[in-house]
Amino acid sequence: MKIAVFGFDDFGERVANFLGKKDLIIVVLDEKEYLRAKEKLYEVVKIDSISDEEILKIKKFDIAIAVLKDEEKNLFLCLTLKDLFPNKKLIAKVSEKENEYKYKLSGVDKLINPYEVTANRIMTILKKPLTLKVIEEIIFQDNNLSFAEIEIPKDSFLDGKYIKDIYKEVSGLYNILIVGIVDKEISD
Repeated sequence: MKIAVFGFDDFGERVANFLGKKDLIIVVLDEKEYLRAKEKLYEVVKIDSISDEEILKIKKFDIAIAVLKDEEKNLFLCLTLKDLFPNKKLIAKVSEKENEYKYKLSGVDKLINPYEVTANRIMTILKKPLTLKVIEEIIFQDNNLSFAEIEIPKDSFLDGKYIKDIYKEVSGLYNILIVGIVDKEISD
């Protein structure tokens, strides 16, 4: 599956890094972004404008991700992409909440609002008391913490237990804070 990421500012670069270089093409309008993407060894196509002729330079892709820094250009890009490639999946970054409906009207399949994603992540962290306790321990208390991954033997009293079942007992006895439990068979 070939993915075309339109834009290579800081956000676009993070998206590209997450996706990896295989089957990824970076499409840029800016010379600085072109050089930056080339330096990072991405396959890059530079276009001069958001026009049908220029967009058609992109050979083949299955999914387009529009993350141009300029919101108006990004929206215009989405309109152009959906007009040229109505059956391709289109994901777009939206910086302003009030523009979401415009992107939806243009046919964008999925919207990413970085500010909303960040706020939701923070709320998820704060809603989980254990996570909050870990953050408080690390950030607010001046103590010597160390992290370790411990494999629980088959015959242990901890085998097959959930954090909620053992947290108070184990943390009190051994002066540890359990961050997570991973089932080795499932994770493999």
